[in-house]
Amino acid sequence: MSKENPAIAPWYKQPWLWFILAPLIAVFIYGFAFLYISIVTHDGIVKDDYYKQARGYHVDDTRQQYTRELGLEGDLIFDLLTGDVVVQLKGELSPLPEFLSLGIIHPTHKNYDQTLTLRHQPGTPNYIGSLQGKILGKRYMTLTPADETWRLRAEIAVGAEQAKNPDAPVKATLTASE
Repeated sequence: MSKENPAIAPWYKQPWLWFILAPLIAVFIYGFAFLYISIVTHDGIVKDDYYKQARGYHVDDTRQQYTRELGLEGDLIFDLLTGDVVVQLKGELSPLPEFLSLGIIHPTHKNYDQTLTLRHQPGTPNYIGSLQGKILGKRYMTLTPADETWRLRAEIAVGAEQAKNPDAPVKATLTASE
């Protein structure tokens, strides 16, 4: 009696081969996808007074020191219903500049940043401007004059409950802290 050997399937039809190759193929696909994303997308930039010095980074704090010398502070009020922005400046700044620039910076997305020009109201220490769009979530505020000799900073967080009830204004205190 002769026993016949069943026909052996070709190598590419063997299940154990695909069991071993499937994870390797997946690693290559995901690796090339992540490589493509890392090359095509742009990393955000840091908006602050940092500059690279040798292998480290140095923070230039001359504007903060000058702001502290002047004793500058400010009260910032956002009216979410109308979009009005009011800044009341306090300190020993004379003469008061005609315009101030208020940067509203989103922590992660450059597309959500806003730069407002605030106009001085004669006879008062107030500056008034209008929002360009709605704000929701965490934001960093920077207030500077045109010559950028000093800078005030603040951090706000507009929650969903504040956005739903815009009657209450959002308030923050601008200081020279880092």
